[in-house]
Amino acid sequence: MVIDNLYIYLGTVSVVGIAVIWWATSALLKSKSSRERRLRRLKNFNSVQTSLPKTEGQVGEIDAAVEKIEDRFSIIRKITFFFIFIVLGLALSLPFLNSMPAAMVSLMVAVATTVLGFAAKPVIENIIAGVVLSLSKAIRVGDTVVIENQYGTVEDISLNHTIIKLWNWKRLIIPSSKMLSLELESLTYHDTYIWVHAEFYISYENDLALVRKMAIESVEDSKHFISQDPPDFWVMELDKDSYKCWVAGWTNSASRAWSLGSDIRTGIAMRFQEAGIRTHNVQVRMEPQQEIADSIMRSASAI
Repeated sequence: MVIDNLYIYLGTVSVVGIAVIWWATSALLKSKSSRERRLRRLKNFNSVQTSLPKTEGQVGEIDAAVEKIEDRFSIIRKITFFFIFIVLGLALSLPFLNSMPAAMVSLMVAVATTVLGFAAKPVIENIIAGVVLSLSKAIRVGDTVVIENQYGTVEDISLNHTIIKLWNWKRLIIPSSKMLSLELESLTYHDTYIWVHAEFYISYENDLALVRKMAIESVEDSKHFISQDPPDFWVMELDKDSYKCWVAGWTNSASRAWSLGSDIRTGIAMRFQEAGIRTHNVQVRMEPQQEIADSIMRSASAI
């Protein structure tokens, strides 16, 4: 009777183990395929549209990113199977633990706990965090993000670290365990269009109608402006000695938003110079990439 129960237990554990392995394999393959398809559909892998320096181009970058995803999921699959086999091995060995001295079992558990708790803690933390990031949809390879006041594209998510390709083609490398606790602004998760605005101040002596006309023209003249709706202009505040104005227009990607914001600022500055428009305490911002301009200036001064 005992032997029969033992066979039933071992058979049940084996069937459950096979089912878990099949489910884990299917889930990992599905997740990997969806990420590869998404990367193939990307129109621009970089956070800023640029033609220089000469590189292998868009297709080469995407192929490299897809290859990294395949390597990462291959490692995750091996780690997953390793833990599954360990758990199955423990489950299958439970009926035989009674034949082992209790002191030996306690010693084995104590040694394993000590090793994992102290020596391998940083490695295990990074591996677990890397697996979570790899399976998460909150941040993915190819996403344009602002993190640690740095603007760039997620180039790679490995089990040990995440690599952000910055706007100036430098790399920001963040350990996976730290990455889980950081707040980031994703510019890839947005509606069909992105709202980009410039903020500036002008003194009261200027012709406001002319200022409005010039600001709107600065948006319309940009090739990155999506003309589904006309640009908008607002007087946001009446300060002591100036108007606070906003002008805004639509575009459809983070990299084009960067370029549209630059075109708006440049157009406003050039038109104001030609017309003799006096500004006061000029501040220009781009939505949703607020803080990026300051970050760029700080990065450039450090080069």
